[in-house]
Amino acid sequence: MKNLLSAIVLLLFMTTCGNKQTNPSVSDGDGASNEVAFEIAKNYFYKNNPKGLPASPKITSEKVFNELFGMATTMGENGKPTEIDFTKQFVLAIVLPTTNIETEVNPVKVEKKGDSLLYAFEVKKGEKQTYSIKPISIIILDKKYENKKVVLEGEQEITYFSAIDRYLVEEIGRHYAQGEHCVPLRNIVAVDESNTEDILVWGDFWVFNYNQAGDTLKCVSGGDHPGLMHLRQTEKGYEVTAFDQVADGSGFLPSAKKIFGDKYDAFRTINSDDVAREKLRAEGLAEYVQQKGLAATLYQDYGWPAKELK
Repeated sequence: MKNLLSAIVLLLFMTTCGNKQTNPSVSDGDGASNEVAFEIAKNYFYKNNPKGLPASPKITSEKVFNELFGMATTMGENGKPTEIDFTKQFVLAIVLPTTNIETEVNPVKVEKKGDSLLYAFEVKKGEKQTYSIKPISIIILDKKYENKKVVLEGEQEITYFSAIDRYLVEEIGRHYAQGEHCVPLRNIVAVDESNTEDILVWGDFWVFNYNQAGDTLKCVSGGDHPGLMHLRQTEKGYEVTAFDQVADGSGFLPSAKKIFGDKYDAFRTINSDDVAREKLRAEGLAEYVQQKGLAATLYQDYGWPAKELK
């Protein structure tokens, strides 16, 4: 019954948010800043993903979109899901963690500024409910903006990923030899959001410290920290309340099996794939360089040739 009520409330919310936003163009002179028109997609729901929320709001592929979202067709003239043509369009999707607090995600505007799209939205919260929902918002944009970097300008921290990254830098990274840049990386195995006061995130978490020499990020220190993160939502966002780490040495196997439980095989698959792990590190470093605006094109471990950042 609770699941039925949750679905009904979610459908009613999405149905009322199906109008098109036609934002007038504005220019700030040399900054070349303009508002971008978008359309709100209605009658979709987020499928449960064992790895948790999407890492990025930008979705440019119909295949990826269908893996994350399903159609919630209802009766009536406005009951059909908004059509999305990925040959001409792409979407920005905000998906919040499961909550029992009445929550709405309302798009405000999308603004083009240089090589970036600034996406401003509001998160409105109401009363505590007797059931849980997963608030979502999907907007559709013209494909000509697809290659631009998306910068979210929400009122609060919207996912727990940033809280995990902050914990890795502040609590784990400080125990290593320091560098100019501390880069957190995560490979999520599974997420359990059933208890909003104790969100569980199993994963393989890494921290690397780098110094920049010319166009190269040179690794100073770093390490791998698999385990289980415990998080809770606060008024300001999310915070890590505890971290159950897998032990080193002879304690690795028994502690990993205990912490990951029935997810142990999935953990070992990603933890033992060196090629995939290196690819993930390169992608994470490239994203960090882009976010920080660094003039770096290579990264290098001590004693190894430099590799290209793509």
